[in-house]
Amino acid sequence: MGELLIACGMLRDELELAMARTGRAPETVWLDKGLHDSPGILRAAVQEEIDRREGTCRLILLGMAYCGGALDGVGSRTAAVAVPKFDDCVRLLLALEPENRQPGDSRSLYFTRQWMISDRYIVREMEGYRRIYGEKKAAKIQRAMLSGYRWLRLVDTGGYDLASCEGTAQSDAASLGLAYSRQQGTVRALEKLLLHEFDGEFCLAAPGERITQRHFWNI
Repeated sequence: MGELLIACGMLRDELELAMARTGRAPETVWLDKGLHDSPGILRAAVQEEIDRREGTCRLILLGMAYCGGALDGVGSRTAAVAVPKFDDCVRLLLALEPENRQPGDSRSLYFTRQWMISDRYIVREMEGYRRIYGEKKAAKIQRAMLSGYRWLRLVDTGGYDLASCEGTAQSDAASLGLAYSRQQGTVRALEKLLLHEFDGEFCLAAPGERITQRHFWNI
């Protein structure tokens, strides 16, 4: 029996880069990136894929983070389950070194290419508000939603062509009334996941064990 990778579509660029760098490309199930904003639905989708493969693999890799409790209660009866020990994808992509697990600037909105092309990208949300409520009310909603933010930061993970996204990101930042900058990112933890380097940066649930919040307490 082999292994299976169940991955969030939001991390597809970064995981494909990690696969290319490590030479490890396990069978992969890509989950719809739209599930990223719905932890309960994402949890059900992950567990459904695990249940579907019971008895067919010895190790299941989860290419995602805890993301609002999306992995709480997830587990397999017959396979070990490994997942990076990060409470959200932003921290996973910003953790340049094991000892540098920076939470990010609370005044910043962080994006990668996959976030920018998703239906839930904040600029598209604002466009939707303008269609529904009109310009004046949409502007008030935007000011309220972004009142605590100062920056839009495009995370350079190496997983996509930054130059092809930067012009749009700069324009989007201006439309949101935010400053723009690049933020250095990494796929380091995703490479370790594929290489089975399960140290203190990972949760490893044995067959029959469920992932719970306590696995993430020391992040």
